[in-house]
Amino acid sequence: MCGISGFVARQGWEDAVSSCSRSLEAMRYRGPDHCGEFQDGHVWLGHLRLSILDLSSAANQPMVSTDGRFVICYNGEVYNFAELAQSLDIYGMRSHSDTEVLLNAFQRIGVDVVSQFNGMFAFAIYDRLKQKLWLVRDRLGIKPLYYRLDEQGFAFASEVKGLVTADQSLARCDLSSMHEWLFYGSSLGERTLYEGVHQLLPGHWLELDIASFEFSTQAYWSPLQHVGTTPVLDSTPDLVAEIRRLLEQAVTRQLVSDVPVGVFLSGGIDSSVITAFAARHYQGKLATYSAGFDFDRGVNELPKARQVAQLYGTEHHEIHISGFEIADTVEAMVHHHDMPFSDAANIPLFLLASKVAGRTKVVLQGDGGDELFGGYRRYTTLSYLPYLQWLIPLGKWANELTGRGLHYYRRQRYLNALSAPDVATRMAWLMTEEDGRSHPAEMFTSDLRREIESQDPFAHYRHCQSSVAEQDILSQMALVDSMIVLPDIFLQKVDRSTMAASLEVRVPFLDHELVDYCMQIPGFRKVPFGQKKWLLKRALKDVLPSDILHGKKTGFGVPYGYWLRGALKPLFFDHLAQFQRTRPGVLEEKTICAWFDEHASRRRDRSFLLWKVLNFMIWANQTGVRFGPSAGAL
Repeated sequence: MCGISGFVARQGWEDAVSSCSRSLEAMRYRGPDHCGEFQDGHVWLGHLRLSILDLSSAANQPMVSTDGRFVICYNGEVYNFAELAQSLDIYGMRSHSDTEVLLNAFQRIGVDVVSQFNGMFAFAIYDRLKQKLWLVRDRLGIKPLYYRLDEQGFAFASEVKGLVTADQSLARCDLSSMHEWLFYGSSLGERTLYEGVHQLLPGHWLELDIASFEFSTQAYWSPLQHVGTTPVLDSTPDLVAEIRRLLEQAVTRQLVSDVPVGVFLSGGIDSSVITAFAARHYQGKLATYSAGFDFDRGVNELPKARQVAQLYGTEHHEIHISGFEIADTVEAMVHHHDMPFSDAANIPLFLLASKVAGRTKVVLQGDGGDELFGGYRRYTTLSYLPYLQWLIPLGKWANELTGRGLHYYRRQRYLNALSAPDVATRMAWLMTEEDGRSHPAEMFTSDLRREIESQDPFAHYRHCQSSVAEQDILSQMALVDSMIVLPDIFLQKVDRSTMAASLEVRVPFLDHELVDYCMQIPGFRKVPFGQKKWLLKRALKDVLPSDILHGKKTGFGVPYGYWLRGALKPLFFDHLAQFQRTRPGVLEEKTICAWFDEHASRRRDRSFLLWKVLNFMIWANQTGVRFGPSAGAL
């Protein structure tokens, strides 16, 4: 696991040298073990290494091919590198790293070889002869990769802060993605909140002609590739056997490492089965890590995790973490995300990663299981929706008869989502805590609000859902989640929260062979009659104890609403005051204060909206981002 960065200058290379060094320094936590640079004329590549495979200097990057033609900068792990080396007859290497196998494979076959890689990766390869640069990102978007093209040249990096620029021009907000962020707490798809800065989409590569600075992108994989094909309709015993085989194979693959490997064990189904399979195949004593937080209000799965650890004989560690310096942590997470990212689960993950990082460099985690097998309540809701449509108007009428308390607004949001006019909008509303009556853009002054609200926050959902509309509703939800929720929210959270602590996290449920198989199974087979994860539970019946498989999940939510009333209140108003001093005419302070008063007095739960406001203000104050003339930019 590493950090990568690169810059192709149009002219004036000397002016960009200092910016290149700052690019690496800004992301140093992604790879504290080695820092390497390569320069060829006006092409520069930089690499930060977290040593996992072949700990020797022979595996350092940027790595140059033996003939000197190709140069690679690579972040991630290709788990099947040994099999690739054998199948492609790659011998006589200088190292024992997956990096060199990847470089040799590209040299022999070209960019199409990426379809043979099993892993998580974001890499750049420079062809010195043809003067071309390729950027490649893994299928599900586990590892990040950003790029921009402007008058200075073409830049790419693992994080936005690592983009090489000779000036501060990137610190301008892209208002076209702001309306999405207001609803979901993250921008979606290619766009970011920075003008001119884009994400390379999962399952895509980018090819840049260095002479002309023209580039194109192309998909090499998509969760949609099985749409329209014959679905897997095997018998339940056959489905169960194949799912179990593919998952065990994925866990076994992802144990490859020259440093110790551990597991984040929560006590839930997903992390427990990873522990079970890992303990079976790991060479040595497997370490497991579970956490209890002083803000979980006594609701945690430590007893379940302890039970699983004892069952499989792991070296178990229970880590008790205090959030007493939560304000500093909130500001740190905004810095590491480079944007006002609003999934507060990044906080406990970062705190846990920070405690574990001194003990190991690699952990396995259970992300992806809920999306792959229907583990969320919205999957159950959608499965029953055809039978409940007639109850929604009655439910709205009954809710209006109740008082305007906290439960009223929660029910209202849920009923509004279920009565949305189309499937895509319904999915989008189920993924936001906005209720359809209030307008989050009211946090901005009128001119800026009009510009933001001119953009459709549901457009990306409509685009993704329209491509799978012929599938059953549960399959549609799973596919849309794999295109939006996983890469743009959950996997971004995992990468930033753990790499901030120099920790590599691997996600076996997102092994692409397992994903490809599960995407072909109809939704009603995975979640029959609204039974979440039914098929996965059947597959693991002989692997996990019954009380783990069927026990009630007791995970906790991060209590940022409570913090905003207490520990984070000074931070909130300090950042509001700073923002208003430096950017008058952007925020509607009276509206924000009214929301805060409603929340503090418990008249209405405004926690998610205020959490987004706080993250937004911290981001703007940290970066100096500008908002355009109409918004009172500096």
